Amino acid sequence: MNPKLFSSLSTRTSFNKVLRHLVSVSGLIEAIDKNENLADHLNGMLESGQIQKNQVGAIVNVILNSRLQLPYKSKNMEESVSSFVPIVTSFSRWNGVSLTLVYYHPTLGQLLVNPASEDHWASVQELKKDELIVVYARSRDGKRETAEKAIDAFYSLLRGTVPEEAPGFIDTSAPEPKPEPKPEPQAAAPQKAAPAAAAPPAGKRNITPKYSVQVTNELFHNGNVEAWKNIIESYEAKHVGNKVIVYHEGELIQDLNALFKWGKVKHGGVIMFQVAGAQIKGVSRLQKYLHEGASSRFEAFMKHDINKVLNLF
Repeated sequence: MNPKLFSSLSTRTSFNKVLRHLVSVSGLIEAIDKNENLADHLNGMLESGQIQKNQVGAIVNVILNSRLQLPYKSKNMEESVSSFVPIVTSFSRWNGVSLTLVYYHPTLGQLLVNPASEDHWASVQELKKDELIVVYARSRDGKRETAEKAIDAFYSLLRGTVPEEAPGFIDTSAPEPKPEPKPEPQAAAPQKAAPAAAAPPAGKRNITPKYSVQVTNELFHNGNVEAWKNIIESYEAKHVGNKVIVYHEGELIQDLNALFKWGKVKHGGVIMFQVAGAQIKGVSRLQKYLHEGASSRFEAFMKHDINKVLNLF
């Protein structure tokens, strides 16, 4: 046996970390064996802080690939998709199949979606062109063929076409979900000040809608790029854990210098951005500063000590 195999368990911290991971996986296996959806459980555990984002890939692999050996299909998105109503409608009704989608977001990492969950899609917001998705499926009838047809049906709905409904998609023996009881009306009580919202758990990452910034300078040149770098650096330093994501003409911009090198972003052009993080604040001020950084007033964001971050937020 390789002597390095257990070297990562040689300290109490690393051993306890691995032990907690194994306990989490064991609990998930029990739930998934009852035909529950892995995405539902993992997203809940991320929100409660029971697991961290860097555990998601390993858990998906050991449960869906190694243990259940589910059929799956991966592909890069041919077009961006932001409307998921037909998918939610269909898979909410098809109780005989359960799908887990893994979306490889370029900034947030692996995001898990139960296609029948409207809340999961609201968190994702958009599947962008060229980005990778992997869909796993299982069926209540235990037939691999039914699961594979469910995957094909998912991709058909994603393309905007109506798929054929296989017999195993609906399990008529499953009990109908019971409606939640409505609370009895009560007399109005004096209103109290709302308590401060609790901070989201460390594991959860939200993402804002896209905000637009119009370029009012004659050209988004190197000075504007440097101003944007300083503004974004200041925001991310103040709001630790938050990430500013920039787009132009639907394309994710990994390096802001590309906006200058292209020479395409001129007066009247629009650059989009969104913010991802657990506690998202200060977006309106960020948008205001980015507007100014895209104008002839960009120099205001370049006057600072090279070894220090601008104090804007």
